[in-house]
Amino acid sequence: MSTQGKAIDTADPGLEARLDELAGRVLRLEARLASLEAPAGPHPAAVQESAEPGLEPAAREQVPATAVLGLLGRTFLVLAGAFLLRTFTETGALPRLAGVVLGLAYGAAWALAADRAGARGRALSAGFHACASALIAYPLLWETTTRFALLPPAAAAAILLALTALLLAVTGRQQLRGIRWAVVLASLGTGFALMAATSAILVFCALFLVLAGASLWAPERPGWRSFRWPAALAADAAIFSMTVLAAHPGSEAMARNLPAAGALGMALALVVVYLGSFVIRALVRPRSVQGFEVAQTLAVLPIGFGGALRVAEAAGRGIGPLGLAALALGLCCYGAAFAFIHRQSEGSFDFRFLAWLGVLLVLGSCPVLLPAPLLALAFTALGLLSAGLGRRFQRPSLLAHGAILLAAAALASGWLARARDAFLAPAEAARTGFSWTALLVLAALAAGHLAMSARRAPSGPWQLRLPGFVQGALCLLGLGAMGLLGAAAAAGPLGPGPLAALRTLALALMAVAAAALSRWLPDGGLGWLVYPLLAATGLKLLLEDVPQGGPLTLSLAFTFFGAALLAAPRLVKWGQAAPGPGP
Repeated sequence: MSTQGKAIDTADPGLEARLDELAGRVLRLEARLASLEAPAGPHPAAVQESAEPGLEPAAREQVPATAVLGLLGRTFLVLAGAFLLRTFTETGALPRLAGVVLGLAYGAAWALAADRAGARGRALSAGFHACASALIAYPLLWETTTRFALLPPAAAAAILLALTALLLAVTGRQQLRGIRWAVVLASLGTGFALMAATSAILVFCALFLVLAGASLWAPERPGWRSFRWPAALAADAAIFSMTVLAAHPGSEAMARNLPAAGALGMALALVVVYLGSFVIRALVRPRSVQGFEVAQTLAVLPIGFGGALRVAEAAGRGIGPLGLAALALGLCCYGAAFAFIHRQSEGSFDFRFLAWLGVLLVLGSCPVLLPAPLLALAFTALGLLSAGLGRRFQRPSLLAHGAILLAAAALASGWLARARDAFLAPAEAARTGFSWTALLVLAALAAGHLAMSARRAPSGPWQLRLPGFVQGALCLLGLGAMGLLGAAAAAGPLGPGPLAALRTLALALMAVAAAALSRWLPDGGLGWLVYPLLAATGLKLLLEDVPQGGPLTLSLAFTFFGAALLAAPRLVKWGQAAPGPGP
């Protein structure tokens, strides 16, 4: 402090405090004048709050309760005007058609009013206007079509689509998410109600497909993408109901309203709309496939493709073209997956989606085109080809597809059913042998397992070994069942006790064989089966052999199980001690 300041402090110690107080008052006065001279507008904190992303205008707007009550009262006046138009129409003061047109125009006008209110920043008012528009338009459309019968179903569906498009455009532009949900649910509910009341199933199925397709290509915003689910559920439910009614019409009137050709077209359109959109998006937009695409694909294939097959069979039409179309689509998906996506990453979700979609379509189309023996051979050839290519190029996807195709071949040949009978059926049913097709598939499984398990390099990740393990497990099951059936046929009629002892012997031999193969073919993974097989044998011994066997058969069964307990773990241990890591 200067010498002058020191003199002032000495003369009057309270002067500095009074000067500070005076400076503070001057500053507060300047702030007050600045706030009075500033233009009218929201507080800076409010501006900052309104700029926060993700918040709705209606949620940001602070409106007093009196304003809300005023908007609610205005909405009731709007509804009163709609009821006045209805009164004029019912009393004959207005022709019915003119009254309906005026009512629909009245509802659309309030939708436009909602858009204008939102453009002026009155989001809450826009929400009330949009609600009033929906409350007027949808019930009026229902009554016009059902009670007054002034609109044919096709016109009602077109008007419903136009009203929904208008309201969704307004609510989307003004970011009224809650109202948008209400519009979607009201449109779908009105569509189902009109479909049930008019029996115009094809017309409203087409409407639901249009709404579903529009929801797939809606703007990439979180508020829009969630509407894919209700649109998809509505389309699936409508097409499923249509295929059930078309396959079993129940009356001549229903058969006339629902021709087989139209039902086939709608069922296939569901497949084209969704799978076509998913494939295009997967090829054009990386990482576009998510949980919705997977769930809807699993629903579309049985509802659309399966429903089309059911309708074609009920109508006496050939199902070969449907099978060829599904096979062609599956091959295209498979080719697109490997031709376009694997260059970026085979592990990407888009690649896996397209590849598995191709396999599912091939698995679903081949039974339509081929009889059972040829189907088993076709699946066997495709499975061996896929497994060989996967082993050659180290592609886990090809290895997995090969294992699935070979398992499908085993199912189509019937030997899985024979294996089930061999281990679980009563004595009189456990004597049916394997067909020549089943034997070919079994040999293919053995060859595939050997080819995939022969060690040419250090063991790879488990994804590369798992398909070989699946093939080896199926082959082991088939060989065990074949040996059991052969022994039962050679022994002649067997009682429950001897048959139980034979089954114990087969399971024990399978455990020992799995242990031995785990030593000789470390990449085959059959060592994983040893202890589960031993546990299953012990459980089976308690549940079947002990209650049904006699002293001799129990002695044999315990001998077989004990020998397996001694031999199998030793073989697994030796296999793990062999060069290279074990399974």
